[in-house]
Amino acid sequence: MRGMRAGDYGRVRMTADPIGPATTARASLAAALARVDGLTAYPAAPDNPIEWDAFPRWALTNYTGGKLRNMAVHEYDALVILPAGYEPDTVAQGDTVLDAVARELGRVGTVQTADPVQLAFGPNQTPMPALRVRVVPRNQP
Repeated sequence: MRGMRAGDYGRVRMTADPIGPATTARASLAAALARVDGLTAYPAAPDNPIEWDAFPRWALTNYTGGKLRNMAVHEYDALVILPAGYEPDTVAQGDTVLDAVARELGRVGTVQTADPVQLAFGPNQTPMPALRVRVVPRNQP
């Protein structure tokens, strides 16, 4: 930071704006997931996720040059927990909901990829099957 001495870095205070671009992007993704029949959408992972829970998770930010204000492009993974059990049933249920999820997310952003994943929410938790849909929300800074 210009004009600061090495010892000054501990004095810099950052204030979090609870209603900023990341909050807006996350809310629009959660709202899109909520429009899919059968899903229970959250703005972040619920404490005890179960089948058909859905939520966005920040995946990465690309810094792509250009205007300083517009150089960060944030990507999110929209995650949908699938029923565990007999694998052919899980696959069929994932296939059934994937297009609906992608369609609704496409209303608020650019859908890039989708793939099946296993999610674990704690060190001793059994992994859960899920869909991961990568999306770049339109409402970015």
